[in-house]
Amino acid sequence: MLVKNLRVGIVARLEILGALKLVRKVMALLSKEEILLERDVAKKFRKPSGDVQAFEKVDAIITVGGDGTVLFAQRLAPNVPILGINLGERGFLADVKPNEVEQALRKLRAGKLQIIERGRLAGMAYGKRLPDALNDVVICPASVGKTLTVKVVIDGENAMDVRGDGVIVATPTGSTAYAHAAGGPVVDPRLKAILVVPICPSYPRLVPLVVPMGSHIEVEPTRPGRDAQIIVDGRPATKLRCGEKVKLHWSDNPALFFQWSEFYSKAREKL
Repeated sequence: MLVKNLRVGIVARLEILGALKLVRKVMALLSKEEILLERDVAKKFRKPSGDVQAFEKVDAIITVGGDGTVLFAQRLAPNVPILGINLGERGFLADVKPNEVEQALRKLRAGKLQIIERGRLAGMAYGKRLPDALNDVVICPASVGKTLTVKVVIDGENAMDVRGDGVIVATPTGSTAYAHAAGGPVVDPRLKAILVVPICPSYPRLVPLVVPMGSHIEVEPTRPGRDAQIIVDGRPATKLRCGEKVKLHWSDNPALFFQWSEFYSKAREKL
């Protein structure tokens, strides 16, 4: 039985080859539904766009692009389930292939796609809440070409001192992204754990850590005059000076996705 009055938001990275054509196809397949277009998409099609409040009220968001497009949509409406169509290189978050679009949308309209949760990280710096991270929080040098020295404390215990390009604190979802490139393990996203991965440390004995989801992690720059930059899911958030801390823990607000492909099949294909 088809779901009636489905409200669908569409977010796309239109500069990717084939994205515009694919958005037109999605809109045609959902012509009987209520469609809300993200600002850039609406501008291209010369249609009204939806604001943030409107996107937060849709039943589903469809993204056309890559994993970065999914992250953008997730920031736009954190509590709405996402179905990602992949035109990028990786496709761990956007995992519907272009030739599967019609099948995926048919199942979406029929209410046959399971909604799954992906854990996120919550953070505080300067007493202010950072955006929740679906993939990772990266603490890196604020100045290009400089190294950074940071202390990582986990549940009150000094876990590592990193001198290098910084440290990545990642979710299992983020374990296939930057953390994987930095030498971290691939973690099944069904596990509730946090990864701490040093980036290019000067001391090879430093190894990535996988810690329980209930852990509280503090990262503090310790070298005077070497500020750190905090990057949340690829977007700059704020800076830290020597002696200041960013505090990270498991968020109470998971991200929502419509399940399409299986994790291990994606890992075999893409890694």
